[in-house]
Amino acid sequence: MPAKILVLGLDAAEATLIERWAAEGTLTTFAALAKRAAVFRLDTPLETLPEGIWHELHTGLSAGKIGRYYVTNQIHNGEAKPRPVTAAEIDPEEFFWTQAGRAGHRIAALDMVHTVPAENLNGLQLFEWGLHDRHFSTMSEPPELLAEITQRHGAHPIGSCDDHGATPEGYQSLLDGLTRSVEAKRDIYCDLLGRESWDLFAATFAESHCVGHQFWHFLDPGHPRHDPAAPAEFADAVKQIYARLDQALGAVIEAAGEETVVLVVASHGMGLYVGGYQLLPEVLLRLGLGPAGAQAERGHKTKARALYHALRGRYGFITGGKRPFSKSSLGRRVRAYFGTPISALDSPDTKATAALNNRVGAIRLNLKGREPNGQVAPGNEAGDLIGELRQELMSLEHPELGEPIVDRVLTAQEAFGADRHPDVPDLMVVFRTDLGQLEACRSDRVGLIRRPLFSPHKPRTGDHTTESRLWIAGPGVPAQSGRARAVDLSPTVLRLLGVTPPEGIDGRAIDCLHALYADNR
Repeated sequence: MPAKILVLGLDAAEATLIERWAAEGTLTTFAALAKRAAVFRLDTPLETLPEGIWHELHTGLSAGKIGRYYVTNQIHNGEAKPRPVTAAEIDPEEFFWTQAGRAGHRIAALDMVHTVPAENLNGLQLFEWGLHDRHFSTMSEPPELLAEITQRHGAHPIGSCDDHGATPEGYQSLLDGLTRSVEAKRDIYCDLLGRESWDLFAATFAESHCVGHQFWHFLDPGHPRHDPAAPAEFADAVKQIYARLDQALGAVIEAAGEETVVLVVASHGMGLYVGGYQLLPEVLLRLGLGPAGAQAERGHKTKARALYHALRGRYGFITGGKRPFSKSSLGRRVRAYFGTPISALDSPDTKATAALNNRVGAIRLNLKGREPNGQVAPGNEAGDLIGELRQELMSLEHPELGEPIVDRVLTAQEAFGADRHPDVPDLMVVFRTDLGQLEACRSDRVGLIRRPLFSPHKPRTGDHTTESRLWIAGPGVPAQSGRARAVDLSPTVLRLLGVTPPEGIDGRAIDCLHALYADNR
């Protein structure tokens, strides 16, 4: 058979939509899986460190131990300025396909999210050809694979999903690109599956991620930006891309062979862009915990953003010297000119700073002995500050509804225990999702704060939910439903291949497949 184990990822596909449209008959592949597969709701880090979902799936390690929670720009222990995670800081030996390859199995790992190459691996690896998240570089091992894909299919039809301009022409171009992307990936995966026999073939479709972020308001009548007069193809865009993904999955599963054990995972879901976390920087500032000069810093960011979009609208691009430069680099130049700090932890006046953390708010204390300009002593002082922050955050109300907007506040200790990675935030703020979009808050101490979610340079209207699923189907797999964890995927795949999972990981192989594990045969 072409593959013993087939692992297919759907990046940020909303599982409740998959289940609804499968029941209605639109998604025939998932309808068939629902009848014969073991289906698991997955417990994930979506309410602590959301971006850690793929790291957990790929490694079996808790996101709190991995410490990669916002790859594009996160705080690193002992550093004052947030910065991207580098490829060198990711250990490819942790990935389940690397471990399978090291055990002698023939593997293919194609467009796996947030990953980097392992050297001298027994198989094929493709990186960031058609992913929503592209942090490192588009490449392959061996290099000839990318060259062949480019020759046959060209470059991926979409650069950044956020760059369509939020115009009818832009949305149409993006939708066309997503359609071509699904078709290209289907062809690439089916072609590679048919070339040889694989012990493990793992691949990701990411079009569900992009269509959810950009087209959610067309689908959701309750969205503030919903337009009932929008073109029908936009209103149906999410459903149509899911249908094409369903057809592509069916083709790849068929190409893998009837004897293949198939694992399909829908990672983090997609729904209304709720927000709330964008309010935290101003909240901290008004509590007297942010840096002196933050008002000026915020003003310079606004000026930089306005200048960037004015130039972009007038000329289509911006140049600085011989090379184009981005809004962020322009912002740094404006801030440097005005002489304000770029990072809150640079300032000796900062006691706490907000950190980017996807759908969950995050706060890091400026701790003495940990940060270069630490201002808060570990122990009682830090504990008192955390207590104060928890109280003030839980008191934030929706200004129109009078309802609290924060569901709960978790400390790193509470979420991950003592063996957590030192980079993780000290506090995680989980906002309510039942009040609609959270673009304002008030309390007696901070007053009224308003910060919109929608931005022309990042025109997203959908954001992630906690709905994650795993379907497992194949000979001997019992049809049932249950719960599992994202960290359980990696050891489950390894056990199916007869590879002993590494000691010290947080996941464990799913029990209902005990009779199928190769080391038990």
